[in-house]
Amino acid sequence: MVPRKQSRISQGLFTFWMGCGILLGTSLIGIINLGRVPSTSWPLYVLMVSSGIVWATGTLAYCIAVKYIGLSRSTPVKNLSAIFGTLIGIVIFHEFSISRFLPCALAIMGSLAVVVSTTLLSRVESFDDAVDVDKKPKYIWGILSALWAAIAYSAYTVPMKMAYAQHITPSAFLYFMGQGCFIGMTLLAVALRTWKRKEPITWHERRMAALSGLMWAAGSFCANTAIKSIGIAVAWPLTKNTVIAVLYGVFVLKEIDTIKHKNELRIGLALSIAGIILLAVAMK
Repeated sequence: MVPRKQSRISQGLFTFWMGCGILLGTSLIGIINLGRVPSTSWPLYVLMVSSGIVWATGTLAYCIAVKYIGLSRSTPVKNLSAIFGTLIGIVIFHEFSISRFLPCALAIMGSLAVVVSTTLLSRVESFDDAVDVDKKPKYIWGILSALWAAIAYSAYTVPMKMAYAQHITPSAFLYFMGQGCFIGMTLLAVALRTWKRKEPITWHERRMAALSGLMWAAGSFCANTAIKSIGIAVAWPLTKNTVIAVLYGVFVLKEIDTIKHKNELRIGLALSIAGIILLAVAMK
């Protein structure tokens, strides 16, 4: 988020250079952690690369949603990925047994708390992005795009868990997924007709976008490790928490009117903390 806020280039160019940063960061993480270039079978390679492409399609869908219906409308739909991740962990991978009702209920309640808190805090950190939604087709496309973003951002955890079952480490998975992210984000840049625009871009802008990709790679390595350790149902909603982003906006960028948004801040932060506690208790 931070490099994007400090960049003035179009989404297409930023996406491409962010993809370069992702490719570099995930490659370094994979090689450094294993001490060599990771290797795998072709079926697993296709599975892991495809997960990165799915993630990239979610990014494209989110961009389309923001364009058609605005950030404040598309973000709550996109944030459903947190509860989708919890359901994937419970239903597909049986991380919580229905026979143990209380832990399962706590995990779902914690996920819902994080979704609601993220929605409130996203309203706080976003600028007024009023978009004309009178045209029904664009509004429908915007909602559907945001919904696909939510699905894509959670669906790629399925091949991740499948790869883990084949003894793939989190760093090796990220190494191959990063290649899929780069492919997908390059295609995304092409889809946005990036190179048809005569847009000036400096090395500073490239560095900012690449830095965003490097930070995503580091964060994803932590998230992937958490999923392997404590499961999707608990780890996934925690990765969707926007508290750090909002606090950065308040204390560093000083772009948030804390008086105007004091109710959203209080309720959002309280729900976020409550969600974290519920998810932690569910693991006991």
